[in-house]
Amino acid sequence: MGAHEELGELYHAGYRRLVTQVFAFTTDLTEAQDAVQEAFARALARRRGLSDVDAPEAWLRTVAINVVRRRWRRRQLLDTILLRERPLARLAAPPPEPDNTDLREALAVIPRQYREVIVLHYLADLPLDEVAQLLEVPVGTVKSRLSRGRDALRGLLDDVEAPPLAEVRARAGRIRRRRQAAQVGSLAAAVLTIAVVVLPWQQRSAPEPLASARPSASAGPSTYTGSGLSVIGVVDPGTTPDLPGQINELELDGAAGWLRTSCKAAERDCRPAFARTDDGGLTWYAMADPGLAPPAPASPPPLTGAWTARRPTPAGVWWAAGLHGSLPALAASTDGGKTWQRYDLSGPADSVTATVRGEQVLAVVGRRGALTGVYTATGRPAPGTAMARVSDGDGLAARGEPVLLPDGRLLLAGVDGRLWLSDDLGAVFRRAQGTLPGVDELRATSSGYAALGLFNSGWVAVSDDGVTWRKLPIR
Repeated sequence: MGAHEELGELYHAGYRRLVTQVFAFTTDLTEAQDAVQEAFARALARRRGLSDVDAPEAWLRTVAINVVRRRWRRRQLLDTILLRERPLARLAAPPPEPDNTDLREALAVIPRQYREVIVLHYLADLPLDEVAQLLEVPVGTVKSRLSRGRDALRGLLDDVEAPPLAEVRARAGRIRRRRQAAQVGSLAAAVLTIAVVVLPWQQRSAPEPLASARPSASAGPSTYTGSGLSVIGVVDPGTTPDLPGQINELELDGAAGWLRTSCKAAERDCRPAFARTDDGGLTWYAMADPGLAPPAPASPPPLTGAWTARRPTPAGVWWAAGLHGSLPALAASTDGGKTWQRYDLSGPADSVTATVRGEQVLAVVGRRGALTGVYTATGRPAPGTAMARVSDGDGLAARGEPVLLPDGRLLLAGVDGRLWLSDDLGAVFRRAQGTLPGVDELRATSSGYAALGLFNSGWVAVSDDGVTWRKLPIR
């Protein structure tokens, strides 16, 4: 049999299956068809066709996905150069049509790097090392993206819980064998098969996952509650623009704001991005590095690794926290930051951060990733005054900045990705209860607070008081 005849048989047997896999990868049917056709065209151009390839279908799938990734990089470059001032919502793909499956909508919404590994590992049934080789990233990165991708899907597909990976892989294999035996059916049926692979998770019972939260059954945005806190979701996540990288800084001052993303070293196709908003976070605009920064005092505080408040207190006191040598310290200024008064805290430390509410400042001191002390003061103490140590921090492993709630409770994000609360300023911490989603870290903004990495998967929420949080339509 000649090379062309072999390719002809492979085309009839595997075209629909390949288009299905690439379609789930791109969520664009036309692009998936074009990429698979280009892969077959390249096979035809080879002198021996695919007769010298051990796994012809895998070769075609790899070529098709590489075609898609190359086109995506080109579009990203054009968007950066030509469209950086257009609203991000306009640059995003249009929302899925009503008759598409929930899975298709969810795959279209989650970040591209998560969609890639989910499709290749679960739907194309590739082992982790082959996924890593195809995407040119370490296996550890693939595992991390799979975990974050599952968390992102759980935030979009109601009541989806993940069974063990081996069970998912076995179910995918059974369906794949049925498809290969039949070798018939329309593309729509193949897409439905993908839904059958994943959507049965809804009928299984599994332990509550780390970042899972069940939305309410209301017609409006989902609301997540617990421990006196609430997070209000996005009405239509299908319209959410997706930025490359992870949002690592957000500044919001009333209606005006901006954000910045960063990329990990292993993310080769990722470049830091910037965006701004003029309506409190409802609409975002892509932009080049604006060189923006939150309001700052006239001169930096005399501390290393310094945290500085985003605004002065109502009485005009700027607060900062950091290290003086190897000792933790606070610093205050009443002249706009021209001069600073230092207040030493006790004990060795390698990190200090703080929060301000009204005229009260609260500092948390850490060493080797765990809290070792909580200090507080009201107003600007006299020079030489010792700061009151209110607790030893309970040894909580936390990250980001603390939030002092209106009722006096202390809120922190733990390194376990969950929210933690203390009723006694850090003497004892308890994990927040209810359906509250996970969060990577908390930060202050000029007009409140921001929760970065909401659902531990890239979302952002903002709050005026730390009690009621509003999920922003961007990730």
